[in-house]
Amino acid sequence: MRRALFLQHEPLGTPGLAGERAAAVGLDVVAVRADGAPELPDAADFDVVVTLGSSASVGDAGVPWIARERETLRRAIARDVPVLGICFGGQMLAHALGGAVHPARVAEVGWFAIETRDPALVPPGPWVQWHYESFDVPPGAVEIARSPAGPQAFTHGPHLGLQFHPEVSGEMMGRWTEAFRGELVRAGVDPARIAADTARHAAAARAAAHRLFDAFLARATRLRAAAR
Repeated sequence: MRRALFLQHEPLGTPGLAGERAAAVGLDVVAVRADGAPELPDAADFDVVVTLGSSASVGDAGVPWIARERETLRRAIARDVPVLGICFGGQMLAHALGGAVHPARVAEVGWFAIETRDPALVPPGPWVQWHYESFDVPPGAVEIARSPAGPQAFTHGPHLGLQFHPEVSGEMMGRWTEAFRGELVRAGVDPARIAADTARHAAAARAAAHRLFDAFLARATRLRAAAR
């Protein structure tokens, strides 16, 4: 069976819809808490690596697991193991590829549509966003989606970096909204509006997330086969 390594960084930041779809298409899903493991599995032992969201900052040198994860992603890149980076994970992927991560010009928290150049790979949403930092598209990568806050998606070989959260289901968003209600209020975001938007968009976002994951896998498989 093919294997997918999911790097999780917080209790509520689970593989969600991405893990659901990975299992549905026949991948053995191995989820590891990267923020707690003294060492990470070898990316070369997997067919795909998915790195998820976190409230940590990619540039925080005082957080030891960030350096471990960066090296794990660099090994995946060197071994041509496709990486899907989601929000913080997208920032980690961009940084591992030589891109910069910095405070976002506009913080995005809630449901937002994006402008996409490749809707077959990255549909326009609306998608869940929850970030205060942003990545620059790394050298050699191609930007394929953006929003007023900056880049939202890029490809680099078989890898795909995202700033938004396609893995978040309606149920997950409900848990996030409740757990971080104080943060939302401080940011000027109405939790009731988040709940209403979630009820309106969650079903379509689930279907779009499955399409995105399928397209990511298909593209990565095609590129890897062509390189051999």
